[in-house]
Amino acid sequence: MRRGLDLTQAALATILGVSKTAVVDWEKDDEHCPPPERLPAIAKALGEDLDVLFPRYGPPDLADLRADAGFTQSKAAEVLGTTRVPLSNAERGKKPLSPDLLVRMAALYGVTAEELADAQERSRDTVTAAPVTMLRAPQGLDEKLRHLLECRPKVTSTDVAAAVNRKTGAGLEPQDIEDLRTRTRSAEQVFAGLSLAAVRDGLAEALGVAHFEFMDREEVEQDVIDALAFLTDKREGGVTVAARGATRGVSPEMVATIKELLLRNSGK
Repeated sequence: MRRGLDLTQAALATILGVSKTAVVDWEKDDEHCPPPERLPAIAKALGEDLDVLFPRYGPPDLADLRADAGFTQSKAAEVLGTTRVPLSNAERGKKPLSPDLLVRMAALYGVTAEELADAQERSRDTVTAAPVTMLRAPQGLDEKLRHLLECRPKVTSTDVAAAVNRKTGAGLEPQDIEDLRTRTRSAEQVFAGLSLAAVRDGLAEALGVAHFEFMDREEVEQDVIDALAFLTDKREGGVTVAARGATRGVSPEMVATIKELLLRNSGK
């Protein structure tokens, strides 16, 4: 988004009132995320809706509402004429806000008292909820295929073999797919000599998923970028876009193309 606006990291840092190093770190990897209260200012600087640029999964809790208003806990307490203690206790679900503070906080955050009360309940629920066990996502064609076969017990090995044969012209047998299920043979062995792209199409058809499901993230990213570059070129009549690893970032034309596609897909 920054590159699409022809903004340097230093320029964005100046707008946000932070160091260039902070912006570099935020963009570098997932270990350096902007503080939540910075997200509204970042969205505004990039001319994008907060919920579009930084989607929220689920309704907000108290900390979310504070961050959406652009306040740190200390700054919110200062404006409200209190200490951080009642805010911290409420956000951690330890002690609810007093009725007076709840009303004033709602006004400060730009929400209704009812919305703030609901967020406070969610903060309490977050503390008491059972911990979520994070499972490693399947990696590689073998793991992904076995995982999908386990999740779709109605899809038989015969179905999968037939779909791959239609796309590749091969003569796979149901036993070949059974070998994949039981780890007797690897995908590389079963599909040896076949077009990997055609195999992916066949697997996707049989299992009801996109062919992207069987690709590495880097491959998906490159496919998407190549497709967007093609669409942008056609849409703008000759605009070429240098993508990953090049000296030029995503162009405003490509950003416009992405927005157009997303809006069309959403039915708006």
